[in-house]
Amino acid sequence: MTPEEPASAVPAALPIHPAVRPKGCTSRRDRPVHSVNRHKRTLGGRAIARRTRAALCALGLGAALTLSLTGPAHAASSGEVIAVAPSDSPATIIANAANVVPSARQLAWEQLEKTAFLHFGVNTYDGREWGTGTEDPNIFQPTGLNTDEWASDLKNNGFKEAILTAKHHDGFLLFPSKYSSFGVASSSWDNHQGDVVKNFTTSMHNAGLKAAVYLSPADLHENQPGGKYANGSSFKSVTIPSDPSEIVNGVSFHFNSDDYNTYYENTLYELLTRYGGIDEIWWDNANPTGRTQPYDFSDWITMVRALQPNAVIENDGGPDVRWVGNEYGSARTSEWSVVPYNGNPTTAADTVINPPGGPSASDLGSDALLSQRNSDGTSSWNLLRWAPAECNLTLSAAHNWFWHPGDTWLSESSLEDAYYGSVGRNCNQLLDIGPDQQGVFDPTAVAALNQYGTAISSTFATNLAAGATAADDSGTSNTSGHTPNLAVDGSTSTSWQPNGTTGALVLTLPASRTFDVISAQEDLGIGQRVETYAVDAWNGSGWNQIASDTTIGHKKLIRLASPVTTNQVRLRVTGSRAAPGIAEIGLYKRPGGGGSVGAVHAVGAGQCLDDPSGTTTSGTQQQIWGCNGQSNQTWTYTSSGQLTLSLGGGVYCLDANAGGTSPGTKAIIWTCNGQANQRWTFNSNGTITGVASGLCLDVTGAGTAQGTLVELWTCNGGSNQQWKLG
Repeated sequence: MTPEEPASAVPAALPIHPAVRPKGCTSRRDRPVHSVNRHKRTLGGRAIARRTRAALCALGLGAALTLSLTGPAHAASSGEVIAVAPSDSPATIIANAANVVPSARQLAWEQLEKTAFLHFGVNTYDGREWGTGTEDPNIFQPTGLNTDEWASDLKNNGFKEAILTAKHHDGFLLFPSKYSSFGVASSSWDNHQGDVVKNFTTSMHNAGLKAAVYLSPADLHENQPGGKYANGSSFKSVTIPSDPSEIVNGVSFHFNSDDYNTYYENTLYELLTRYGGIDEIWWDNANPTGRTQPYDFSDWITMVRALQPNAVIENDGGPDVRWVGNEYGSARTSEWSVVPYNGNPTTAADTVINPPGGPSASDLGSDALLSQRNSDGTSSWNLLRWAPAECNLTLSAAHNWFWHPGDTWLSESSLEDAYYGSVGRNCNQLLDIGPDQQGVFDPTAVAALNQYGTAISSTFATNLAAGATAADDSGTSNTSGHTPNLAVDGSTSTSWQPNGTTGALVLTLPASRTFDVISAQEDLGIGQRVETYAVDAWNGSGWNQIASDTTIGHKKLIRLASPVTTNQVRLRVTGSRAAPGIAEIGLYKRPGGGGSVGAVHAVGAGQCLDDPSGTTTSGTQQQIWGCNGQSNQTWTYTSSGQLTLSLGGGVYCLDANAGGTSPGTKAIIWTCNGQANQRWTFNSNGTITGVASGLCLDVTGAGTAQGTLVELWTCNGGSNQQWKLG
């Protein structure tokens, strides 16, 4: 689907591929190597073998050599895959990497930025993270299932897609299948008629969100005695689906599969044909059994491409999206989307790869990696491919993926840090929130999501660069059709492009603006090219550099240590693989902002939040007083959400007295201890709320006189609960 199509759209007639393998096409059996590490992934360095010719034959292409290429501006040779010749010099390879661009499905995926991961199944009820495959299906009883509520909570907090665990490693299916009795149909829930996948996809589509599924390649139920997993069965010619009544639009597949791959392909066919548009298929390489079972990714990819051609496929190395290599939601400081590797150019766009050094390697796209040579002097690589990263993490503070009783959640500041470390580093965020045993989100988890969502939405609600005029800096000229104004026109498909690998762009704002977040985005239709850049602010007589960074890609976000006020901003590209396309520049202000913010003004009283006489006595209740710029009124809002004063050589935090959560709790200073009653959220409506209590910082009795004390009170929108920073 294009971004303009409704999420529920599905082709009226699925693409028809020959149901019989063309004459001369054969299939060979390759067995992948799996090693289990951490929650889902394999960090092993050995590549998974491919059945590439089988994929071509299944698509009816025989020995045809095809690449899915798109043509960006100013790229003589471009596409999502570009071949590297053995004799290509490092300079040539780096120049070619600048012309690798995303496919249409990859580009649409990158624009999502935030996806939710929903782990739900028998593990929700037995307290495990990895099940056994021997669970009684009847323990699955989500009697309050409300997927509409899932969709609403996610949409309200800026998510554009959700991925449901249609099957986790235990093998329990969240949809009825003709090929298994281990799933929802065997539970008494909903009178054996339940279908969580149907509820989920319907709710997501109705809410305008994209729906995606995770069908675990591992299966501990089928690993039980008599099961199909690693049972030593031979590969033989099969038709998918095995039950002819399941065939949709005449599309079937002829593969050479063992028992388990046949089973998996049948269930995958059901998922891809029953539920309308599926926008992402999520796989991993986990094998909790320790037994050898090939995962026939090439045939599975063939099915996805035919039945859901707009769906991106995620695995350690794609084919569309790669795992970033950790499960804490953090990308590399320099996250390149172009990855070198060795593979078959005829199937490169539809092949799972093992990135050089594995998915967690510290360097996956730098000039140094691209320039590596073999001992005979030839290039170490024969292909360059667009492979953007996905950063997954879980809301659970205990790093649980499924909901468990007593779970607590990551703080708002931790989630905000994860946002800047993923979306702000050219990596889509995949945040897990597991529904509880009733089939809804835990209310405390929703509260954590809401705090996070509010922090992000309030920061990025207003682009302070809007209305700016843009011009080439002295000594810079732009290429034809890539004028300066296109960097502030609100579109990521148009761009300013300097006439060279370096250049500078000056934004003149409509008036002086105060900001502490800088956003830069590249035009991915041209490619990811920027290697280093800097940002300057005009101080009235000259330029001061306020930030510098490395790669940009889809988006790079820089949080400044303290806010900057100026009416002119300059972006300087100081190094690039080729003439870059800067699609958008944005300036934003965080509520509270981070770093020293100076005075905290009480709007209703026209006075400042004040520590009486600059006392350093813990427990002293704070007040309002005439603004004087002294240290007892100079507050710092930290990245962890604390409001601190530096007094007498020590640092003290604004504190809800004794951890109080009831109206009237005193707002005091106390030695900083990191607890929730010392963390505060600055809201877009001007209020400051306590993280632990949810109450608003309040000038007692709406007083306006100097010395009026400050406390916590139920939020009511009054002017005595409005605060302004700086």
